[in-house]
Amino acid sequence: RAERLLQQVIPGFDDMAVMVVDDASLPPGLGDEAQQTRPICLRSALRLLALEVPAAAAPAAAAGAAAAAAASSSASPVPEDGDAGVNKEDFEYLENFGDDWESRWSMGPAEKDESGKDIRKGLINAKMVKYPANPKDAKMCLQLMGGAANAPCTGIWTTFSPLIRPNEVEFEFTMNGKVDMPNACLVFTERPFEGALPDTKVGVHFVVRGGMQLCGGGGNMVRISNDGKIQNDKWSKVLIKIDWEEKIAVAQVDTKGKGYAPAIQTVPFRDPSCQGFGALFIYNTDTQATCWFSSLRVKQDRESGLGLDNDALDARRELAERVKQREYERAVAADMEVGMKMGAIKATKEHGMN
Repeated sequence: RAERLLQQVIPGFDDMAVMVVDDASLPPGLGDEAQQTRPICLRSALRLLALEVPAAAAPAAAAGAAAAAAASSSASPVPEDGDAGVNKEDFEYLENFGDDWESRWSMGPAEKDESGKDIRKGLINAKMVKYPANPKDAKMCLQLMGGAANAPCTGIWTTFSPLIRPNEVEFEFTMNGKVDMPNACLVFTERPFEGALPDTKVGVHFVVRGGMQLCGGGGNMVRISNDGKIQNDKWSKVLIKIDWEEKIAVAQVDTKGKGYAPAIQTVPFRDPSCQGFGALFIYNTDTQATCWFSSLRVKQDRESGLGLDNDALDARRELAERVKQREYERAVAADMEVGMKMGAIKATKEHGMN
């Protein structure tokens, strides 16, 4: 049937098939097969393509050149081309999590918990819902319920081929779960997950754990939520800008719907050897947690950079540290004042002055 349809669809298909099975175009050693009496058709061509080509002796000059190249490469290894296999075209991908989301996303891929036991079926599930209940804020979104303690990549995931190097990642979400456990995790990696998250070469790693944070080099958590706390019935937006030359990211947060608050500081990639993003994982680590994602935007633009002033970032970080220090000092002073009053009252009681 394929042979009949190909003749109708592809002009000159018979001529192309003849060229394929022509013994003059075959490698040495396959002439006997071609000389056998067989009908000239697609099946004959595919049969010839499936045959193993016998190894031919390399010419002396070529063999010498290959040996010299091998010797020179062993003496001074050639550095790997970090741009090989990377998509260099500009694009903007928008995921609105419609009814066809399962055609682009898969569940998992992790199927075992931290102790190596199979995750109970139904413990983690994803579906389209309208959330929250408040009609003013309600919108269609992807709801991801459940997780496995200390087990990454158990929710949903998708892949990019070839690798991408986006400059911007923006998403809108909300969540509900324990504050001391990472939830609503959004992780970009170079490689697929095969049992250990560090082996995937993690680039950008976003989590919610007592506030929104980015996980930087060495697993250090950097707080990025300077716009208020997450409310599970209100949508929050996150904008992450990425610099591939420096392998750093900077995030801005909008939890009130009034625009992004100024960024505080840059965060290095969790794994600086990451050459591009080939996979994206979204998951929780709390069995009772739920996160909702309404949109995801990934943009790659070779002409754009972070567009941020490092001096301004340093100034805002220093200001935030000073404010935090002042709050701490005020709290200590208040405690000391209360302690002095209590001591004075106790002293008057002991001396009968009250």
